[in-house]
Amino acid sequence: MLTIGELASYAGVTVRAVRHYHAKGLLPEPERDHSGYRRYGADAVVELIRIRMLAEAGVPLARVRELLRAGEEEFAAAVADIDRRLAAEIRERQRHRARIARLTSGDGLALPPEVVGFLERLRALGVDERIVRAERDGWIPLAARFPERVGEWIVRKQEQ
Repeated sequence: MLTIGELASYAGVTVRAVRHYHAKGLLPEPERDHSGYRRYGADAVVELIRIRMLAEAGVPLARVRELLRAGEEEFAAAVADIDRRLAAEIRERQRHRARIARLTSGDGLALPPEVVGFLERLRALGVDERIVRAERDGWIPLAARFPERVGEWIVRKQEQ
């Protein structure tokens, strides 16, 4: 049998969290022993870990209570739904990260990769940066207005 501190430590939560879960009706409060201490068994450890994991996954405590009372199939379906939601959130955050990374990409922020490559080749050839910037400034409205034609135009430009 475990004390509340041992239970909390084992499950990776604070004693305060255990008491909070008692107050919310998520974790049954055990009887106290002859010395006045709560003593928890293995079932409490399993339940507390389930509560913690659901809460960490962003499940509201009211929903956690429902899930803990649900049957195996309903619980499994809910967990699968939570997993799908988390996977969608991860994909969205990865898209945000890619957008943020583009902020340091210089010309790549406003231009397609083939134009950026062209401008980089100009720089590598030693073309004056003012000329490269003028090229860039011309490509931005063209790429914005006619994105489908950029590939064709960049080929012609490289042939010059």
